[in-house]
Amino acid sequence: MAEGSIGVLLGSDLDLKLQLRWAIQLAQSRRKDLLVYQQVARQDGDPVERNLTEEADGEGADSIREIIDLIASSESLCAGDRENDTDQEDTANPDPAAAHIVHLRLKQLPLKSLTSFRQLLLADVKKEKLSLVTAARQELNTTDPDFIKERRIFLRFAPCEVVFCFGLEEDNPFSRILVGTSTGPHGVSALRLGKDLAADNPQPLTAVRVNPGIGPDSEQVGERRLDALLKKALGKDQKDVDRRVVVDDQAARGIRQAWESGSFDLVILGASRLGLFGSHIGGGVGARLSRGETRPTVAIVSSGSPIRNRFLGITEGFVERMVPQIDRENRVSLVDRIQSSSQWDFDFFALMFLSTFMAAIGLIQDSAAIVIGAMLVAPLMTPLLGLGLALVQGNPVLSRISLRSIGFGVVVSLIVGVLVGLATPGFQEPTREMLGRGGPGLLDLFVAFAAGLAAAYASSRPGLVAALPGVAIAAALVPPIATSGLALSLGNFDLALNSLLLFAINMFTIVLASMASLWAVGLRNIKKASRWRLLLVNILMLSVLVLGAFLSIKPDSRATPNQLPGELIPALRETLGSDYQLESIAVAYDEIGIQLNVRVTGTQLAPAGLAAAIRSTARSYVGTPVRVRLVTQLLTVQPPAKAEVPPNPDVPRNEAP
Repeated sequence: MAEGSIGVLLGSDLDLKLQLRWAIQLAQSRRKDLLVYQQVARQDGDPVERNLTEEADGEGADSIREIIDLIASSESLCAGDRENDTDQEDTANPDPAAAHIVHLRLKQLPLKSLTSFRQLLLADVKKEKLSLVTAARQELNTTDPDFIKERRIFLRFAPCEVVFCFGLEEDNPFSRILVGTSTGPHGVSALRLGKDLAADNPQPLTAVRVNPGIGPDSEQVGERRLDALLKKALGKDQKDVDRRVVVDDQAARGIRQAWESGSFDLVILGASRLGLFGSHIGGGVGARLSRGETRPTVAIVSSGSPIRNRFLGITEGFVERMVPQIDRENRVSLVDRIQSSSQWDFDFFALMFLSTFMAAIGLIQDSAAIVIGAMLVAPLMTPLLGLGLALVQGNPVLSRISLRSIGFGVVVSLIVGVLVGLATPGFQEPTREMLGRGGPGLLDLFVAFAAGLAAAYASSRPGLVAALPGVAIAAALVPPIATSGLALSLGNFDLALNSLLLFAINMFTIVLASMASLWAVGLRNIKKASRWRLLLVNILMLSVLVLGAFLSIKPDSRATPNQLPGELIPALRETLGSDYQLESIAVAYDEIGIQLNVRVTGTQLAPAGLAAAIRSTARSYVGTPVRVRLVTQLLTVQPPAKAEVPPNPDVPRNEAP
């Protein structure tokens, strides 16, 4: 078959000959051959080509016989592939009025599932290098979400033009054609299709431009824009086009007004106009253009997808082959579960309060076991997954629910952390567990990303729910907020800020990773991305990039003993004052910073505030979080010795006999 042929996808809701008549008219107007795709009940396998010159049998035999009969009854149809040495006069004849002999081939595609059928069809369209694919239906409006999803994906990744036609009727000659113009590649394709179909008609093509009412010059502005569109799409052929401008703020109403003003047989619209007629392709178009019981035949034209969409299609195909895709039942269950668990209600508040209370106590007591228990109770992971799901699907309702729960949860956790710190007697300096969350690093970002991937993937698989507690421990969302609250109660704003930075790293990275994981298992947005979604995704990605860049160039917050400045010892002696003498200082270094074991001598135990003063002084010289262990060695004060009194000679002495 000659390269650039036209493919037609047969359906069951419209007479087969009527569908083929539409496709043949397209093929003749474009001077192309025709490749017919037929769905069969076979569950697997590749597309199989059937011979239209032999007796039909097996699957789809009835439809094949109708096609053979149609070919036999028409002089402009021929079965089989076009040979190189045949019909040369047909392809070489530039006269558009000359009859074009259309060669027909037929391929059968197995219908195992809508997704697999769409993948097979796209692959064969690319293999055959088709220039256009068309499908004619009685109605294109449907409520089946899976069918709508696959149809939109096909339109997004189709490498050629796609034309959906609905409302076909018998004896419709398409002698008067109306094209609703629009900017962009879809509008250009619609004009070119209308010009090709109207080439043999006595009536010229009518192009209508709906221009909003912007003042007294609205019609003149519309005429100027219409001329520019026609020149761009048709070039010199624009001279034979009848122009109409309708001033109306609603495009659908303006096109209907133009259609009502004349007896048009076919209305052609670019796919960019679909947003004006509802979310379903063709859904509502005929109803809005109808005039009483009379409805026009409407063709929706989509131009070939750009290179970036084709690359995205290759990527999605590879991911779909590698990663098991979530089925419809589990998808509905996942969305319902995440949305219900992301609601800010008493249950969410109670779990946030209790988990933060446990985490704060564990941090104060330096107990890793209590902190881990608090991680398991914390409900903050669910709204983060909900936000990721909302951004993947373009769900503004779920995004508002998730953001509200995240914001309120952080506020509650901070308040609880501050109150626990203020109410705990003897809590005067950060513990080891707290300081461990005060120095975020680049590795924390990678851990959070892995935790987000695991959490989203485990949530989408009912058999992997047991892995979620481990993911909650790895994510560690509540302890950094509790640490920040405790640090605020101590007045340690540096530690509070660093702890919140660690939480921000975890939050942004988990949301981004959950988006990637949910997209990989098949939860994708097939509509045009809305502004709010693009804004949030861009903010999210920019935040992760900025945090990653900051952490990569941030100096290591840990210092080794030999990095201690020489001015530290004199500064510590000045801090101790005259009441205490610095006896010795030992430096311990570990993964969370520096600990100074300070031994002083004095006549009484050092007050509680002295350790804080030493820590503040050391922090100003070292520049990193410092822990201080202060030991006081008490000095023993000897009473003054009594002076020996010399004997008085006047006083008699008692002498032993």
